[in-house]
Amino acid sequence: MYLAKDLLARYSIQAVELWNQLETAETPEEEEAILKEIWENQINQEIAADTQAELADQLDAEICAVKARLKHLVELHTEAIERLERWRSSLDKTLLQFHSMGVIPTEIVGISRHIRLKENPPSCEVLINPCELPTEYRTEKLVVTPNKRKIVADWKQGIPVDGTRIERKLRVEYGIVPSNLTSATEVISNRAAAPNTQENHSTITQNSRRKEKAIAKSVDGSNKKMKARAG
Repeated sequence: MYLAKDLLARYSIQAVELWNQLETAETPEEEEAILKEIWENQINQEIAADTQAELADQLDAEICAVKARLKHLVELHTEAIERLERWRSSLDKTLLQFHSMGVIPTEIVGISRHIRLKENPPSCEVLINPCELPTEYRTEKLVVTPNKRKIVADWKQGIPVDGTRIERKLRVEYGIVPSNLTSATEVISNRAAAPNTQENHSTITQNSRRKEKAIAKSVDGSNKKMKARAG
């Protein structure tokens, strides 16, 4: 969250303030009221538009980041669960193998626990096409689904279908004003080049310091030699 606000601050202070208010909101109703204030109390519609667009972009980025972290955590926990389940399955499998070999009986009694091998209820596996089974051993289901694509296509041609309703919902799109595309590209380029510039500056500074130390060392050596000769 701190990184998100830091990035957002480079473009819109108003959006950062809005983000802070959303963080302190305790209910969805409070969040909705805060977002409505963007347009209810607007002084400048252009600023309001920029504020909402920048906030939307940063929220999208934050959502992607959180989903990526969640996916990674799910993968880690899934691996742990699969390993534990494999161990658990191996426990039973080992006993069943020894029982099939006649090494252990169907019931084993310990000091405080006992283990019993029991048969599960009978299960059936069908080895042929179900349609080949006699009628009394088949259950047929008729599934009817609407062809929505055909319904929409006919609606576009002016042919309504009774018992259906076509909706066209609005969606919100955020973009950059064409006149600002060049400056936005420059900002992105400058942000990408900033680390290299700092690295080059650091390298030049280090090289300069090394040269200064070498010169100072050389001068100090020369002074010592002159004093030795004078002595």
